[in-house]
Amino acid sequence: MIELSEPSSKVSLKQVYNCSTTKNLGFLIETYQPNSSTEEKIAHEGEEIGTVIEGKVLIRIEETTYLLNEGDSYVIDTIKPHTFINPTDGVTRIVSAHTPTTY
Repeated sequence: MIELSEPSSKVSLKQVYNCSTTKNLGFLIETYQPNSSTEEKIAHEGEEIGTVIEGKVLIRIEETTYLLNEGDSYVIDTIKPHTFINPTDGVTRIVSAHTPTTY
């Protein structure tokens, strides 16, 4: 696994990576510390699907916000600006898959 986040970040994005240059699908194990978020309005070509396996997350897509609880899943057209926010005092964990493998 490759850590994609900065060492000081409260968000950990670990990409499961097999070093193949011909694959189109990426897989992440995401950990959001209490009251943390990704950078504001991420946008990249492709799509993403994921499931909250622990905690809660707010997903802001353009100007709409969705609250997902443990067990909830999402599908995002990632060309639309989006942000993931853990608004709680607990840890949130998500597993997700995305295209392309890098974003």
